[in-house]
Amino acid sequence: MYQVIRGIRPLNPALIQTTGSFRIHNNTSRTACILTVKTVDYKRMATYFDHQSYVESKWCSILDGIILATAKGQGSIDLENDNLAVVNSIIHGRRPSKYYDYYWSILESIKDFDYVGLRWIPRELNRADELFRF
Repeated sequence: MYQVIRGIRPLNPALIQTTGSFRIHNNTSRTACILTVKTVDYKRMATYFDHQSYVESKWCSILDGIILATAKGQGSIDLENDNLAVVNSIIHGRRPSKYYDYYWSILESIKDFDYVGLRWIPRELNRADELFRF
């Protein structure tokens, strides 16, 4: 079940799955996003060298997914991520103590969307995680 963050759910919104990865020994973070619009998949991967933790990678992946949807002209999205704490923070409007810049950027980025739904999914169901395996 998607929690509506903004708008009224249309019949077929685009689907975005996002995830993040972090390596502590060199502070390398990667984000991966898959945007599915009807039967077409758009993929985005990014690497960051200034992240501090795995949680920051997860926050950034959601923002990257929204940026990808915007770039592809989507106005209605269902967004899925496998980090329950991050998803709950957004759904319940709880500003995180550490990564609030991402929180505010996400809220700012979705204000022009007609609809945004968000839900947590188990890692095994997150297709974006597969992008790290290439």
